[in-house]
Amino acid sequence: MKNSYLYIFILLCFILAVSYWNTYSSNFKEHFKSEEKTFLLLGDSILKNDAYVSKGESVDSILVERTNGKTTSLALDNSKIVDVYSQIDKIPENLNTSSTTVFLSVGGNDILSYYVDQSNDPSETNFLGVMLKAYENLIKSIQTKVPNANIVLLDIYYPNNITYKRYHSIINEWNKMLYNYASKNNLSVLKISGVLTQPDDFSFGFEPSAIGSRKLVDAILSNY
Repeated sequence: MKNSYLYIFILLCFILAVSYWNTYSSNFKEHFKSEEKTFLLLGDSILKNDAYVSKGESVDSILVERTNGKTTSLALDNSKIVDVYSQIDKIPENLNTSSTTVFLSVGGNDILSYYVDQSNDPSETNFLGVMLKAYENLIKSIQTKVPNANIVLLDIYYPNNITYKRYHSIINEWNKMLYNYASKNNLSVLKISGVLTQPDDFSFGFEPSAIGSRKLVDAILSNY
């Protein structure tokens, strides 16, 4: 009888140990998977908006904090497509892994420069074709630099501001071209045009505000 009780006791201990190990192993694997994931930010002020918010409330600052330092930000305010090449040159070699996700936000300043600063007619869209070709070449350069990384393209949002509303049709046309390009090339698009939609999402009418920063970071972390 005593041997039977001992056998049952040992069996129960074994079952509990296996159950505990399965749970622990699963948690450990998920923790390790999360820990090895890294983010790389390239582009303009959508991802580098520290000049428009209080310290610690920018997109990159929040991402660095919430990813435990696993975010590298090379994006710069006022960057156009041509400016991102200097950012690519600074990408650390150790980020060329399948666990790295590159987020690219660029194009908005190119549109502003051509249509707002140079006062070109918003109904004239030929410029977007030239811009898309430059954008495609930029993507190829990123893929050459970090061929093992994943690339996520950000579209352009529609500022709810009188100054920029007349350019919504241009932004819409660009976004459609971007979606089509991404679909043909099997690239992911984070549609921030559906994330930053309210007036308080923006500072100075166009840049992501502190609220916008948090919403954008939430979208990044929940999708990638």
